[in-house]
Amino acid sequence: MDSTSPPDTTKAPERPILDTALFALLAFMITWGTGMLIVLSSHASLVNGAHQVQHPIPLPFPIAITLVMIGGFGPFLAATAVTWLRSRRSGLRELFSQFRRWRVHPVWFVTAFFGPAFLGLVALCVTALFGGATPAHWFTLPRPVLFAAWSVGPWGEELGWRGYAQPQLQKSLGALGASLVVGTIWSLWHYWPVATPAGGSFMELVQAPFLTWWVYELGNSVMMAWLYNSTGGSLPIAWAAHVGLSLGQNLVDKHPIPFGTFVLTFCAAATVVALVNGPRNLSRLDASDRSAYRRWKSGRWAL
Repeated sequence: MDSTSPPDTTKAPERPILDTALFALLAFMITWGTGMLIVLSSHASLVNGAHQVQHPIPLPFPIAITLVMIGGFGPFLAATAVTWLRSRRSGLRELFSQFRRWRVHPVWFVTAFFGPAFLGLVALCVTALFGGATPAHWFTLPRPVLFAAWSVGPWGEELGWRGYAQPQLQKSLGALGASLVVGTIWSLWHYWPVATPAGGSFMELVQAPFLTWWVYELGNSVMMAWLYNSTGGSLPIAWAAHVGLSLGQNLVDKHPIPFGTFVLTFCAAATVVALVNGPRNLSRLDASDRSAYRRWKSGRWAL
């Protein structure tokens, strides 16, 4: 009698692009749905770019804050839902296991936290070198309350962007292609208020401010994919990189520096990352090789 176990026919076939499209749609709908209630309420000021409607809904403040939190965790909730739909508990275990991947070389955390601030400083130096206007004070300390927000908010996004969408898409598109798609989804998700009656117009998506922001986010997405893949799929590193972006934007005062200087600097850094590490993995490691993480878990850190 053949004791060989039969193949697992219950596991759904992989459809990375379709699943990522479903994830992106669901993430947007969660954020847009909760946000729509806020922009139509008496607390529209909680949403950047939203203005008060004529007859606002009298929404209690605690409920408004709860909706803001749910909306901010739209990518987290969408990644969880699609993973459960496709692979149930085993998929969720693998998805959430990325939270435990702390044991990477400390240099990756330093790079993630302070890399954006360093690039911002480079952008300031380039601006000054070419005679552009620079602020009176190049550095400003962020308000303490921001640190609390940064410690929570990126978890709501990074499980979706880097923890789910990046590894899904790079199965078909390679790491560079995946990071560009993720960067585009990331940029559009942040502009969800344009799909509300109190938050702007869809025309903003073809105007210079959004297009500049989009290119900037593409550069960030490439570098964050490099950090994520180089650490064996570490979500703490992705979180640190997201916090680093916020820290860098506040620590290095970019106003009234032309934002284009920052875009060029970050895109140049992303180009160097792609050229040095190669577009397939954006890393010296194979992004699908989990043995790298096992080496780190055993204490053998690598760069």
